[in-house]
Amino acid sequence: MTLVKWELKISLMKQSIVGLAMGWAVVSLASCTPEGGLVSETECTEAIARATQAWRVNYYSDRNRQNPNNQRLVEFGSAELVTRNGKVEPPKPQAKPIEPGTQENGVWYSAVPTQPTAREMAESRQTGERIGSPELYRAVKYTLVCGAGELEARAGIYQAVLKQIQAEQTVRVNYSMGRVLRTILPNDAMIGNNPEPEWTPPADDPSSKSVEPQKPAPLPTILYVDAKNGSDRNQGKDQSPFKTITQAIAQVRPGMTIQLSPGAYSAETGEVFPLKLPQGVTLRGNPESQGKGIQITGGGKFLSPSWAGQSVTIVATDGSQVVGVSLTNPNTRGTAVWVEAGATLIEANRFVGSDREGVFASGTATPMIRNNLFEQNGGNGISFTRDSGGTMEGNTVRYNGFGVSISDRATPNLIRNQVSQNKDGMVINGDSRPMLTSNKITDNGRDGIVVTNNASPTLRQNSFSDNEQFDLHNTSKQPLNVEAGAIAGLKVEGKVN
Repeated sequence: MTLVKWELKISLMKQSIVGLAMGWAVVSLASCTPEGGLVSETECTEAIARATQAWRVNYYSDRNRQNPNNQRLVEFGSAELVTRNGKVEPPKPQAKPIEPGTQENGVWYSAVPTQPTAREMAESRQTGERIGSPELYRAVKYTLVCGAGELEARAGIYQAVLKQIQAEQTVRVNYSMGRVLRTILPNDAMIGNNPEPEWTPPADDPSSKSVEPQKPAPLPTILYVDAKNGSDRNQGKDQSPFKTITQAIAQVRPGMTIQLSPGAYSAETGEVFPLKLPQGVTLRGNPESQGKGIQITGGGKFLSPSWAGQSVTIVATDGSQVVGVSLTNPNTRGTAVWVEAGATLIEANRFVGSDREGVFASGTATPMIRNNLFEQNGGNGISFTRDSGGTMEGNTVRYNGFGVSISDRATPNLIRNQVSQNKDGMVINGDSRPMLTSNKITDNGRDGIVVTNNASPTLRQNSFSDNEQFDLHNTSKQPLNVEAGAIAGLKVEGKVN
């Protein structure tokens, strides 16, 4: 029995040695990357690009936004479009189709998703956080469908493989650890029955760099405009800017920015008003100086769905942005910026000297109006009408007819604005239901806040001083809703809770 056991043990040891030798033989036939990963070869039949567009908003929990650990990123309105072998992949049954927008380098992108409204952003806000501006994010994930499964690829490899597939050529690639390292062209010397040598990336092969995670697509393209030195025959680049905003708008696509150089932009310099910003387009000057030295003056006829014919400088659409410019519409009943639908960002601008108002919000618009100056406008600094809402925060409103006018069924949130030296600070009427929080309403020529009709504003922690007649003047059908104790020492006319 002992002899049988030793013979069996010796036999098993021999098998193990043979198996180990065979294993080393198999390994010796595969090459390695410099990092030690095994490199294999496979044939691929499909090139896939999954392009994502979404709005991203940063929420900051510290006031100066300097500590990156005190912020979080929230994504809104994500839309993905799949390109398979250069064609948009049909949506799955019962899935909502996503309309293609643009094609770049063999990749289809969806139309720009709807920018989040101020209300949607506020609903995602946590206690103590400040809300950043919405930014459009674009990213593409490239993969190849091969005999070894679906493999990740970089943009350059994807485009090379796509060309081979569209030319009905055989596509072979080297891959390691689920990622494509390089393509093997039809005339490549490596093709054959000889064992593949140890893989060394050629220095001049752009696809030979170490494999990295796919990075987001570049930020939106910028078109440059310079009224002094530009020409509308140029390409709109930094060194060859357009002369007019009008020409830039004719060339712009969703997600792009129109960057203005200092100067005066008017009909005399070639502008055709009104300037209608397409969805998702940013008109930008210099927000650091609140638009000083970048002056847009003029207006043209705009047919409003809810207010008929108007004279308007800029018509802002859903997802568009107006940042860091000075605007004036001196025409009779002229408005500088008109917004009637969707979410628009209006930030760090100067609205000075328009015949009627700086900003007019109507329809179902929900703009974010932040850190602007409204001064010496003949009618109102800003008007909220119809079913508009949105947020007005951190603005200075002075020397206008009415500082802020809120009417119809409007429901804006007014936060930390300084409203002073107007005829009346705020006039609230119709069936409007605004929320007023932490505003300073001072030194207005007649009343601080006037409430009429069936309006019912809610007032929280606002401060009043030196208004000529009344701080609160309520002639509406119901008492004003004011936090307890907040009216002590104020000049009040009418019913107040």
